[in-house]
Amino acid sequence: MLGRRCQCCYKNTIRFGRQISGMTSIITHRGLDPERPNYFFESSKEAFLDQLERGYGLEFDPQMTANGEIIVLHDSSLKRISKGKDERFVKDITVEELLALNLNGCRLMTLRELISTIQTKSDKNSISAMHLKHNFQGNLKNLDLLLCELEMIDPEKYIIFDVTLKTAKYLKKKNPSLHLAPSVSHPYDIKRYNMATGGTLFTVEQVLANKDLFDWVWLDEWDLSDKNGKTKKLYTKEVFDIFRESKIKIALVTPELHGTSPGLLGGEAHPDAQNKETLHKRFMEITALHPDAMCSDYPDVLKKIIKM
Repeated sequence: MLGRRCQCCYKNTIRFGRQISGMTSIITHRGLDPERPNYFFESSKEAFLDQLERGYGLEFDPQMTANGEIIVLHDSSLKRISKGKDERFVKDITVEELLALNLNGCRLMTLRELISTIQTKSDKNSISAMHLKHNFQGNLKNLDLLLCELEMIDPEKYIIFDVTLKTAKYLKKKNPSLHLAPSVSHPYDIKRYNMATGGTLFTVEQVLANKDLFDWVWLDEWDLSDKNGKTKKLYTKEVFDIFRESKIKIALVTPELHGTSPGLLGGEAHPDAQNKETLHKRFMEITALHPDAMCSDYPDVLKKIIKM
């Protein structure tokens, strides 16, 4: 269980005051690296440590366990990672049992463990992204436990994204130093997918109306389809200029994430991820806009493009 230090939460959070440099930060996606054969298991200690040592930030998902500790795992159940052999929900399993799982020779981490690893192993200019899924943030007890775990972090090393307006207000009131990012999508994507995400998708206008809460955005372009058979893009100079004029930093997910996320929420398939040539071309287009951070399954490819 969490220690006594959490009883004085939020009052003594360290403010490191250091800013991440202007170069685009590369964030890996839940510990994946499909370009590397026989790579470590997703969301595992081994994958995260390898990616930190290669200079990347991490995107990861906290999940609550049965005994009130937070573990890091994308899914809310073990069904997919056990290939159907264990369908229990993470919230019904103790942290000890989850840490004892043998995942192709790899193991999971607690949030506390991962925070400590990021603190000691991450590149000085990297930034990591914590994904608060809607079912996690729907419970205030979860948020209070999370705030305790975040008490001693360097806030400049993290974005906490996909937060609802209610969650953002709660977290900012308790710890104003946190960098919060709403998930921002095109209105047509919000119409199609917002129910499936638990209502976490924002329009550009909704972000601007609440910019006292947000100093980052997490742009999420689900596909290129628009209503009436038309096409659209979210990652454009016009959208970037709107946020930059409001001093809001920009993180985004690259197109292939809407092809590798398990159980795609609406059957989406981003056409720019259909093959490597098309994806590489879109990477070039997006990096030319100089986002502050990009989350991708292909960090090494992005790194080469950014350095060109």
